[in-house]
Parts: sequence; C-alpha cells; structure tokens
Amino acid sequence: MPLEAGKGEHKVYRIMPEMSDDSAHLQARKHYVGVEAVSWFINKQSSWFTKRMASGTLEIKLANGLEKYQVALGTFSLKGGARFAPIFYKPVLPDRNYRGGPLTFSAHLTAVRRDTAIGSLLKSAANASLGIIAGVVDTAAVAGPAQLLMAAGGDLVRGVRGILGNSAEGREPLFDDNGLEVSIQASDVVGPAVFLLMHRGMLLAENKLEIRFHGELLVPFYDGTLLEDGVWLLLRIRRTDEYSSVRSWFQEARALRGRINDLANDVADGFVDKDKALKEFLPSDRGSKTLFDEYIRLRAVIRNDGVLTEREASSYVGQLRSWTMQAKSAIEAGKESSLTEEISAYTEAIVNGLSVPGPVNMAFAEEAESIIEARNKSLTSPSNAAEIADLSGSKLLETMRYVPNSFDLSF
Repeated sequence: MPLEAGKGEHKVYRIMPEMSDDSAHLQARKHYVGVEAVSWFINKQSSWFTKRMASGTLEIKLANGLEKYQVALGTFSLKGGARFAPIFYKPVLPDRNYRGGPLTFSAHLTAVRRDTAIGSLLKSAANASLGIIAGVVDTAAVAGPAQLLMAAGGDLVRGVRGILGNSAEGREPLFDDNGLEVSIQASDVVGPAVFLLMHRGMLLAENKLEIRFHGELLVPFYDGTLLEDGVWLLLRIRRTDEYSSVRSWFQEARALRGRINDLANDVADGFVDKDKALKEFLPSDRGSKTLFDEYIRLRAVIRNDGVLTEREASSYVGQLRSWTMQAKSAIEAGKESSLTEEISAYTEAIVNGLSVPGPVNMAFAEEAESIIEARNKSLTSPSNAAEIADLSGSKLLETMRYVPNSFDLSF
C-alpha cells in the first residue's frame, strides 16, 4: 500500500540506466559533471493541491564542500491531470570541470498554503538561481568558481527557505525539516549518466527500480509499475568528456590558425619573403604583434581557463603549439605548400588516439605537463587515487580520441 507524502522512511537510491558501451567512471582531469533535476512526485489527493502548493531547494556540494551550488525548485504543478511533474528543462548544474572528492546532494521539500503571489515569487527565484549557477560555472577560474557569485545563489535560496519556514501558513514538511542528504563517490558515477532517487515513503528494493519514459517524462518504475509512493525527487548525474558550450577565445584561436595558414600560402606564392615570414615566429620588440606573440598570449588564456579539464585544455594548447611549430618548420624547409596536408594528417592520428612521430608528441606532453602542474593545487584530495586521471606519457595521446571536437578545425 503506497504511503501518503510526508510519511515513511527517508532513503536515496542510485539507479543505473541500461548498460552502454561507455563504462568509465568520473575522474578529475578528464571529465565534466552535470546535474539535472528531472521530475518529482507527491502522493496526495487532488483536493489537497487546491489548498496547498509544494516547493523546495536543492544544494549540490563539490570539491569537499568548497563549491556549493544552490537552487530553488520552483513550485510543484500538475498539468492535464498528470500526477508526475517535471522540474526544469535545463540543467541545475551545467557541465562542471570535476576537481575530485565526493558529490553531496541535499534536498528540502515543503508544502504551504496556496498563494498566488508566493507561488510567483518561488518560480522567479528558481529561474534566478539557475541563472546564477550557470554564470558561476561559465566564469570559473583555475582556482574554482567566484565565491561572490556562489554567495549570491546562497542568499537567494535562504530567502526561499525563509518563505517555506516555520512561520509559513499551512506549512507541511514533505521531507523532514532537516532535508534529505546523500554523498556519493566519483566511482559511483559510471557511464554517461546515473540517477539518484531521493525518496520518503516505503523502503524499496533497489534492484527493482528502473527509469523509463512515461509519456515525455523520465520517471522511476518499481517492480514494473510507476512509483506512486510517498514523495520523491529524481536527479540525473551526467558524466561527459567534452565541454558542451563555447569559450570566448574560440574565435581568437580560429583567427590565429587563419593567420598561420595565410602566411604559409603567401610564402608559397612568393608574396612574402621567407626571412620576413620567419620573423613572425619570434617575439616582437615593438609595434604590431607577431604570430608568436599571439600564440603565447592565447596559450596563457587557455591554460588559465578553469572551465576546461586538463585533458581538453591540453588538446587545444597542444594543437596550437603544433600548428605554430609545423608552420615554422615548413617555411624553413621550403615545404610551406604542404602545411595543410601535414596538419590534417597529425590531427587525424591524434583524434584516433595514435602517437605522431616527431616533435608533436613532445609538444603535447610538455603542454599537458605545464597545465597539470599549474592546476595541481586546485584538485581536491581524493579518498581514492583513481579519482585523478593519469595523463602522463602515452596515456595523454591515447585519451585524446575522447575529445574529438577540440580538433575540429572549424571551431
């Protein structure tokens, strides 16, 4: 017999989706972690919702609590007679460069008397908190996200908890007043995604839980039947290899590659003297910046972009250095007309995880070593050393096949 919302035991269940070929677990230096609040359910009669509305908050802690992402969940609303409701149609936590340590989730769900003005305020708070988190993640430095922005998100969520606090009219806790909290290890995030079911109600057998689509909504099924017990919140934790958005320096990197190609073509066509062209690969004294100056500047920007993993940052910096090195060598040897073919050949090899004879391997290794050394202090001391990926030696090039988009010459 399903329990009514607000009764029963609190427990969090980890649900693995159908098996995929990707069985890697979350690792620092390699992966991004993202979180989506997918759906929620409250086992109450429809008449209850005419007088009550439910809301709550979710807090995600990373890097041993140094990073706190707090979001308001808006209001639980049922449409078309459905008893299951989506929360957001976008991530609570966009792809974040994982820095090690456990992942902790804390949820509070409470019902209060229905009030149109308060409902609008809760919805606005949810949208604002999502925007704050997106900004926090997008502007993160190597040392971590801006504390000022994270504090702004915390202030907003504290305001929501105040609205849902003990003085709220008709207050009815759905999760206990202390909320429901769980910590998982990086090794628990296996494959592209896992689900966490934060539940209060009957005790469930974890091996009987699965996630399926119910219409267009992902929801938990228990022993083959929709889970309509107590109250629950479903989270999806995603593990990705590549950053899914755009960095501000992408256009600058494209422009630098264009300048390198144009210079090689101009030398091949006899428009630019070889000796003059080779000066572009030296630092300038004054006046206009050389290709070398721009490469050094852009390399520093990418190295210090805390949004990217070490693996992906190494791929961008490594290929920029290789382009510059190969262009200089081609012009010196009078083979500038074959530069495009040479670059395409090494790019294809690296995308397939193969080593490339010559200075390219060394260039990639040196750049990765510099990036890793600079970011070591920002890693969270893990309880399990396997949380930190080894990108040394041949392992660096072997793993490049998992970031093919960074070698897309049109980026």
